[in-house]
Amino acid sequence: MEIIVGYEEVLKDVSKESDRLVRLYGESLVCKKGCSACCTDISLLPLEWYTLRERITSSQESFIPENTQGSCALLKEKSCSFYSNRPLICRTHGLPLLYLTEEYDAKGTRVAPEIPDWQISWCDLNFTSVTDETMEEVFDPEDVLNMEEWNTHLKQLNQEFLKTEEGAPFRGKERISIQDLFTKTEA
Repeated sequence: MEIIVGYEEVLKDVSKESDRLVRLYGESLVCKKGCSACCTDISLLPLEWYTLRERITSSQESFIPENTQGSCALLKEKSCSFYSNRPLICRTHGLPLLYLTEEYDAKGTRVAPEIPDWQISWCDLNFTSVTDETMEEVFDPEDVLNMEEWNTHLKQLNQEFLKTEEGAPFRGKERISIQDLFTKTEA
């Protein structure tokens, strides 16, 4: 399916950019295999969930989740058991990320601010000496992952996926827990 190929290209591109930042910030990055502080039971867009489920289903390995209690169901001994197929957000863990600050009205509906406000977030385990006051000195705007850009592209692919036959069971669902890969047979 063309949409899956597009999604895989996004994953490749974000991995390539993440790898560049790992090389750039290598001295600061203390999280390695076995660090699972960011590996929580996240939710995925239907396209991401469907693709991950397909890869797990077609895998030669059997995946039986450990008792996760809020951790990602794909963790085995604090390491991702499906690392090469991890979703976009998992590929960015530990790196400096740029987000558009979201604003909401009194009803909880997201509204676009008159002037966009950007925020950089980073892993406190990796960048221990960075503060809100020093972040602009540490992180060059060219050397952070612009998550608004990646997430916008991912949302567009997800919208196209929902129009397909494979996406039909997911219509009306915004996000699905990774844990549900192991608790449901259908989306």
